[in-house]
Amino acid sequence: MTIEQPIYLQKIKQDNMSVLLQQIWEHEGISRVELVTLSKLTSGTVTNLTQVLIQLGLIREYATSSSAIGRKRVMLKYNTDNFMIIGIDISRTSYELILTDLAGQVIKSVEGNTVGIHQPAKILDLIVPLIQNMINHASTKGMTVIGLGVSIPGPIDRKVGKLRTPPNFPGWENFPIISTLEKKFGLRVFVEDDARASALAERWYGLGRNVQNSLFITMGMGIGGGVITKGELVEGANGLYGQVGHISLIPNGLLCDCGNRGCWETVGSIPGILRRWSVGDSIDDFFHAVHQEDPHAVQCLKDTISDLESALTTLFNVYDPEIIVLGGRLYPYLAMYMDEIRVRVRERIYPFVRNQLRIEHATFGSSQNAKGAVALVFEQLLTSPLQMLSLENVKEE
Repeated sequence: MTIEQPIYLQKIKQDNMSVLLQQIWEHEGISRVELVTLSKLTSGTVTNLTQVLIQLGLIREYATSSSAIGRKRVMLKYNTDNFMIIGIDISRTSYELILTDLAGQVIKSVEGNTVGIHQPAKILDLIVPLIQNMINHASTKGMTVIGLGVSIPGPIDRKVGKLRTPPNFPGWENFPIISTLEKKFGLRVFVEDDARASALAERWYGLGRNVQNSLFITMGMGIGGGVITKGELVEGANGLYGQVGHISLIPNGLLCDCGNRGCWETVGSIPGILRRWSVGDSIDDFFHAVHQEDPHAVQCLKDTISDLESALTTLFNVYDPEIIVLGGRLYPYLAMYMDEIRVRVRERIYPFVRNQLRIEHATFGSSQNAKGAVALVFEQLLTSPLQMLSLENVKEE
């Protein structure tokens, strides 16, 4: 009993800190009195824990005018002067690294091409010096990098920190990316499927910041998704929750890499569209043909949009999100058709929710995955601040 009690009390303390940090983030400035009301914690607990968070450098006080004559209210907000996060996006053909503050503001970024490089070790040889440069840059600013987030094609076994069998990503199966980076830099490393990472980018820094239930869909060389329910990313029993590209749209259709037939990805991804068109090998060429009103290309586009509408209707009914966010390399080509798509999807869902349906474009464009990698670390900071800062033994005053 004497051994377990401190651990139990420490967990309660950290859980309470997490509640306060999430409220402060959501409201972007809040008083202790408001925190007591929203968190349902006692005023004494709120006072003690916010003082610890100030001492840790995670939050700070600032004064703002109130309606009372000349009086100032003491408010709390995140302190962006002490800690930084590095987000790493490794795709099948490129990489991007960003260094941000806690608010997600990009301080430094770099990207490069990996076409033709299939060995993880060689790709890391390119990335590792760039990570070190960012760590050094943070140090020169008097700031500390608290963790590395990695967005990478999945699926991923998060328990052991290895990729499973990512399609069209040779050499990466079972590669221990977490332990490799942790050994090199001595920092905490978090890895997530790129689509889910992108969902977290919206959850913490974008359109989903004040939304509890959202769905992110990325469309490019593949189709993936991330589902946020009650503010949390859902994984499922095998880490496959949100694999939206593998819902069946075409009965007895093409065999997909996942083992299913007729998956949305086989017809709605860039390779799927080009296979359907069967004339050129570039998505730019395809949409050029569409704009030239080539009949075959126009029909292929109509079929692609029809499949997208069917998929969105199905996914809305399955996940019941407040907002669906679309991103990925393919989205800019489809953006001009989105008003029509919204109208037709609304016609196909329950009448009482038609006016509530929101389908929006991703917030961070080509850097969505890298921002999601940052969000991975930020989320861990919100949920486990003491572990993230290696200060499990900090005592309350």
